[in-house]
Amino acid sequence: MPHQKSLKILISEHKTAFILMLLIIIGGSFGTYFIFDILTARNPNRITLATTTSTYDSGLLDYLLPKFTQKTGIEVSVLSVGTGQALLYGENGDVDVILVHSRSREDAFVNDSDGQTPFGINRACVMYNDFIIVGHENNPVELLPNDNITTVMIKLKDSIDAGNSAFYSRGDGSGTYFKELSLWGNINVTPDVEWFGQPDKYTETGQGMAATLQMTYQDANNKGYTLVDRGTWLSFNDTYTTLKILAESVVGEDNLLNPYGVIPVNPDMHSHVKYSSVLRFVGFLTSDYGQNLINSYTKNGETLFHGAFGMCNSTHNCPTTKEEVSFWASYQQEFN
Repeated sequence: MPHQKSLKILISEHKTAFILMLLIIIGGSFGTYFIFDILTARNPNRITLATTTSTYDSGLLDYLLPKFTQKTGIEVSVLSVGTGQALLYGENGDVDVILVHSRSREDAFVNDSDGQTPFGINRACVMYNDFIIVGHENNPVELLPNDNITTVMIKLKDSIDAGNSAFYSRGDGSGTYFKELSLWGNINVTPDVEWFGQPDKYTETGQGMAATLQMTYQDANNKGYTLVDRGTWLSFNDTYTTLKILAESVVGEDNLLNPYGVIPVNPDMHSHVKYSSVLRFVGFLTSDYGQNLINSYTKNGETLFHGAFGMCNSTHNCPTTKEEVSFWASYQQEFN
């Protein structure tokens, strides 16, 4: 009896631990994941960020996040996906904060003009880089250094139609994919219609930027082209040595600029998000300290991203407001 009584007391005092152990035993790996998910959800010192493959593949987050954790004790779990999927995770409350690059969709994410509770609040413009078009060095499209982007897209279309080149598209709802579609739209081309059922001319990879670059590189006839952000390109150009930058912004043109915005998920929409921890994270990114870190991140001596908080205005194709700058000022003080 004394033994039975002590066991009951032990179980009573450590009920939660016994339940967790039972779940692990019964559920195996699924049970372990379920428990980890519960503990993470309750832990204010761990937030989840959904972001684009470009910020992840470029190595920028591996550079920034340890410094944020060192300063605050808050760890950041990263989901590297396309912008469309990141926005969806935010809408569903599956993450605490998103970092993406598709301004029109970001604006929709924080829009409350219809009286509905917005999915995100207090968007901040963090940084920018630019888009470029890379292709095989034999350059069958015959793109020239001073071609503006309209000329580039017309040359690409004509060359693809003639069977002299092929285009590899993300096709995944990412910010890069939406930018590509807008560039085709500027010359009244809808790729899914123009080259429907012709993968030898236009291929939607349905994958991230790294995989799409690899498929472009592996084009059997060395005639592949693709659109990529400069940060990701600088992380992989040593690998795909036969690909070269064949089109980029020319003086006076901003159609290829690529601004990034960070948006906390709205706690009024999803009460479980760790809003206070996210405020510190965005304060870190937008502070002078965080902006200097972004500017100092280089590959082979080249800067991949440019900090732009407070000046990511219409020049960078990403209008900002005095209210945005004022709101984040108090959260930046911890890091300045």
